[in-house]
Amino acid sequence: MDKIRVAVIHHNALLREGLCRILEAGDFEVVWQRGDAIDVVHHLDDPPPDVILLEWEVPGVDPSLVRELAGSLRSVAIVIMARPDAGTDLAPALEAGAAGCLSANLDYQDFLAALRLLAQGDMLVSHEMVPAVSNPPAEVGQALDTLTPRELEILRALGRGATNQEIAEELYISPHTVKIHVRRVLAKMDFRNRQQAAAYAAAEGLVSREPGSTPPPAS
Repeated sequence: MDKIRVAVIHHNALLREGLCRILEAGDFEVVWQRGDAIDVVHHLDDPPPDVILLEWEVPGVDPSLVRELAGSLRSVAIVIMARPDAGTDLAPALEAGAAGCLSANLDYQDFLAALRLLAQGDMLVSHEMVPAVSNPPAEVGQALDTLTPRELEILRALGRGATNQEIAEELYISPHTVKIHVRRVLAKMDFRNRQQAAAYAAAEGLVSREPGSTPPPAS
């Protein structure tokens, strides 16, 4: 099996070197590393890496860079790494195209496992980082209980990063019906957009990785 290729951008040279060693020991291939984000798009190898790991404190790392990378490298997982106590709003990074947000407090095994999932196309947010990407209200857990079984399926699908068309095909309903369900989920959960809903679903373990093999009942 080919190794997962990772580009690492971290402002601290010592921590960056340690991170690269952890990745290489975990059977990843670090193809590129640096301490700033200057002209990062033009310095990536061809073919590009599978994952670009961006530490949020690096000068120049912001939603506009994420948007540029996501637009130029559509098959690459853009992953944000940040401290949960930094008080930073990372929702714009997800909206710009980041695949996930990982806590700098993760132990190395959980960190490597998360990167493998992200490299496979999953959306993933560390539990500690949920407030930074979604800032859900205190009543969000209670709101979850108000979702119908169909709406819960929709929320789980959003957590996997599925499009309306993909959800429609999976649940045997029309894209228009999916759109209505998404609106209801966002309204009930008080989320601003589907990215917030996806981040919450992924972080809370609501994501169903294996869709049902039989058609669900009609809505």
